[in-house]
Amino acid sequence: MALLNEHEELLSTWRSLSRAAESTDGWRTIPIGSGRCRAGVRFPAGEEALLVGFGISAPAANDLPQGRGFSVSRVGDAPGGGFDIWFGVSRKDTASLDMFTLMAADLLSSVSAAKGEEQRAYYQFLSRIRSWQQFMERQRDRRLSDEEELGLFGELFMVNRLLDCGVPPSAVMECWKGPANGLRDFIGFAHDIEVKATISLNGFPAWISSLEQLDDVAGRSVFLAALRFSLQDAALTLPAMVEVIRQKAGDQGRIGLERNLLLAGYDDAHATEYVRGFEPMDERGFRMEQTFPRLTRSTAPLAVRAAKYELDLDLVDIATVDLEEAFVAFGGELKP
Repeated sequence: MALLNEHEELLSTWRSLSRAAESTDGWRTIPIGSGRCRAGVRFPAGEEALLVGFGISAPAANDLPQGRGFSVSRVGDAPGGGFDIWFGVSRKDTASLDMFTLMAADLLSSVSAAKGEEQRAYYQFLSRIRSWQQFMERQRDRRLSDEEELGLFGELFMVNRLLDCGVPPSAVMECWKGPANGLRDFIGFAHDIEVKATISLNGFPAWISSLEQLDDVAGRSVFLAALRFSLQDAALTLPAMVEVIRQKAGDQGRIGLERNLLLAGYDDAHATEYVRGFEPMDERGFRMEQTFPRLTRSTAPLAVRAAKYELDLDLVDIATVDLEEAFVAFGGELKP
């Protein structure tokens, strides 16, 4: 039997806990992921939650972010497990279970990978929650901005490359996490790819959204794919690229593709408004290593709680790698 991914495991656990409802109020929980995480349901409300434990002193109440569709609170009656304090990220009854599960699965994956000092792990936990807070507040019934249009085209360009290298469509759609606010755009079992796209001719500006995004902790390989495009009338537009991927994804990847497009904010109703054609001009791959210029959670001083910053990838003076090396890591095949 195939192993359940975090999303499926959470849903399965919550269903099991809901069927085991008790007459008394309080939490029912089951360990999930690393030793610091538990999936839980609180009765009598029946709200699903992810509980996470830390060996830290209690933070101020206003230190805990809240968002549309979820709440974050200290959990007083959760199991100890060697942790001083537990936090519950709970779904609000008006929120989509599917969207909340995406968030909980991302938190579970990120927290499970966090190693070392407890305070850093806690700040990483908060950073991902704040990222989801911003993601859920985005307006979705509109045309994508020019920046969002380019970013989605860059991710679809990478989806296309992975499919052409022989990675099964279902696997590509499963590892494509950018539309679902993933820490990185593509997350595999032990290898991740972050995609940055530009149409700039002078420099290659790349915004890094957090201290965690380019951090290669816990033995994971992190690749950064730098894609430069030029605007050409005869080149593929965003809607044309979507149709190319739909054809290649077939039945095996169609559901995952459409779900990701929805999460990315792409709607066929606005297709005629995307008129820019993107012609690929340059492609470079970087493997995150000690010499790559970056700010990371594992190396930043503890007082630096969060950071967003801009890199100029044209000024990164280290050896590049062939992106096919990353494609093979995701299950693709080297082309002759």
